[in-house]
Amino acid sequence: MSTLFIADLHLSENHPKITQTLFSFLESRTKNIDALYILGDLFEVWIGDDEHTPLMDEVASKLSDYSTNNGIPIFYIHGNRDFMVGKKYAKQSSMQLLPEHHEINLYGRKVLLMHGDTLCLADKNYQKMRKVIHNPALQFVFNLLPLHYRKKIGWKIRTASQSKKVYKNNVMMGVTQSEVERLLVKHNCDILIHGHTHQVAEHQFEISNKPYTRFDVGDWFTNFSYVEADEQSIKLHIKPIA
Repeated sequence: MSTLFIADLHLSENHPKITQTLFSFLESRTKNIDALYILGDLFEVWIGDDEHTPLMDEVASKLSDYSTNNGIPIFYIHGNRDFMVGKKYAKQSSMQLLPEHHEINLYGRKVLLMHGDTLCLADKNYQKMRKVIHNPALQFVFNLLPLHYRKKIGWKIRTASQSKKVYKNNVMMGVTQSEVERLLVKHNCDILIHGHTHQVAEHQFEISNKPYTRFDVGDWFTNFSYVEADEQSIKLHIKPIA
């Protein structure tokens, strides 16, 4: 038996190959799977559960079928692109929503899960913006806006984010090691699994002479990557997009 972790697919109508790769991946991993964890940014943008597109509905159907037909629970942590995914879509997709920092016992290992955007402290402008857009009162007001207004706002935010990302260096996009260490100690975990940075890698380090591991799950652009854990090991897999 094993557990799967994926993140940063950024699904959109503009990249159908990524969507088909996800569906193929789900179809190929139905046996001996304990759970699937999606660590954020499943979608490129999300403006509310009341928006219905063929892509959103098809993804929900595939995820729900994967979970219910195979008895595999799906857990979801919000990303910075789809933090507005709500209980309605989660139910439609048979996903269980998790808090932004979540601890699990992974075959005897203490593991901390998160999307990873809160680790990138060098990106100060983003961290300031994050505090604003994650304000519950602001999110409530945003959801009251007509759908067509929210679509315009979502498109502008997405366009601005993509243009700024070109100028961000690896330091800004990467995690702050001191924050990684602080959270692992705080949550009493030995392993961190996250996404967000798109810098797929396994990192080994020590805190007070004790070994720790950080897995950056990576994205699904040129290749697709995922972490698979069982009782013997935790491994990072990278495969080409078909």
